[in-house]
Amino acid sequence: MVNSEPKASFEKLHQLLLEERQAAISLDMERLQRTTQAKQALLEVLGALPPETSGFEGLLKQIDDENRRNAYLILTSLSWVRETMCFFGQSTTAQAYGGVGQSVKSRQEGHLLTGKV
Repeated sequence: MVNSEPKASFEKLHQLLLEERQAAISLDMERLQRTTQAKQALLEVLGALPPETSGFEGLLKQIDDENRRNAYLILTSLSWVRETMCFFGQSTTAQAYGGVGQSVKSRQEGHLLTGKV
């Protein structure tokens, strides 16, 4: 599956990073997991190679850029999901106060429970 030649392995890693992004964009979790496993196996092979990178600077820069793009995509997606879940968990009722200024416990419902999305 993996060619031991460094250039071919670097090119395969670049392709896997592009495939990983497409799987993440399309929310294809099975494909994303397969791609991640293939990428991990390839990184193990690359880790066993000598650290000679002369002649591959351009390709390594592309790999670094694609990896950063994927990380940014996944991080912003996770942030968006967290914000959305926070919104749905927020209370729809305002804080209420009693006669002497203490807060009064009221029934706290989130947006999902009340249907007021």
